[in-house]
Amino acid sequence: MSNSMADKLRTYRILINNSEDPAIATLLLPYGIDADEISRGKQLYSETEALFKKQKKEYQEQELAFDEYTLAKDNVQNMFNKTLKLTKLSSRKDPDLQNRLKLTTGIAKAIERWIESALALYDRLENEPAFVATLANRGITPETLAAENEAVKNLKVLRDKATAEKGEAQEATRLRNQKLEELQDYCFELREIATIAVGNNSQLLEKLGIIVK
Repeated sequence: MSNSMADKLRTYRILINNSEDPAIATLLLPYGIDADEISRGKQLYSETEALFKKQKKEYQEQELAFDEYTLAKDNVQNMFNKTLKLTKLSSRKDPDLQNRLKLTTGIAKAIERWIESALALYDRLENEPAFVATLANRGITPETLAAENEAVKNLKVLRDKATAEKGEAQEATRLRNQKLEELQDYCFELREIATIAVGNNSQLLEKLGIIVK
């Protein structure tokens, strides 16, 4: 929460809570600001404060999820690119094999398509056991390919999680802003009424957080 927003919430809290002061409450009552109305304001404030905390938590979770995804993405792509280069190198004299493996079509750059392309290559390699056996000379074994395949699948899971966390953070922000608008509207009316009700009593105005010029 920014300092300006924290200051604004503090101002709202002071305005609402100090409106319960007997000297102030008596002056507010003729204007329709009774104990129930102040309680409504306190509830609004409590709900807004809770939504601020939830929004902060959701954005922290979003950042954590994207950090985890980004780190995994770099590692998985480096791993896959190495395997792809060695696969192309080892199959360069067999055009038919390269066609079956679709090595000449290129790999998509957009991450969703990239994941699909990578998984498809691992599936095609699984159908070429004789060729895979030759890759052992390049340090690539069936176990290596299986582990890499799982790593790409896990990357998809992390990507989906990060995307979901982003949506939840955005929804938390929407709900927070919606409740904040309600609180702001409530406090605007309370402040205006209090200014009228209290009149020139600077001490009471200051107690409500209303600056006397």
